[in-house]
Amino acid sequence: MKTKIFRQLQTPAFYSLPLKFLLSMLRINGLYLAAWWYGGHCVIGKAVRVKSSTLFQGQGELVIHDRVTLGYAMAGGVNLSIILQPRESESIIQIGQRTAIMNGCEIIACSSIVIGADCRIGPHTLIYDADFHGLAPEVRNELGKTAKVRLEDNVWIGSRSIILKGVTIEKDSVVAAGSVVTKNVIAGSIVAGNPARQVGSAYAKT
Repeated sequence: MKTKIFRQLQTPAFYSLPLKFLLSMLRINGLYLAAWWYGGHCVIGKAVRVKSSTLFQGQGELVIHDRVTLGYAMAGGVNLSIILQPRESESIIQIGQRTAIMNGCEIIACSSIVIGADCRIGPHTLIYDADFHGLAPEVRNELGKTAKVRLEDNVWIGSRSIILKGVTIEKDSVVAAGSVVTKNVIAGSIVAGNPARQVGSAYAKT
């Protein structure tokens, strides 16, 4: 034990911990300030760590539960901000306890995006609950369809995945990197592709 502690004391990164804590607190205060600026509302729980640039945008509500981690220096897209955007006044984004969201993710809600506890969301992931515009050429200036998105507990989303409106991903599921999820995913499934299809089970013994 003493040897391990001594080794840590010899590591320059050890002495950056107070600075990292200070930066995290400044970023949390920045989220509160941005929520006030946009006319939205922000609730942040205990021991939340904001390790990279994170932006609040919109007039809705952002709820971050205890021990959530936003960003990670060793993940991809280290220079890209996480965007949390409850766009409309009735919109809500909720992030469950101990969930980790990596750099460059965009979570944009016109209605509701709820992420459960203990989820892992890889860098560059996009989660949208709306089309934002109509599809036909004559209605592209009009608001598109909106449907709630829900990720249950212990879901793992690989990097550069896209989760689209109306999708529920049930507990313990895995979404492979680069997948586009357009339909519900049953508990414990491994899905991959565009559009994503089940390719295995997280419950299968290997």
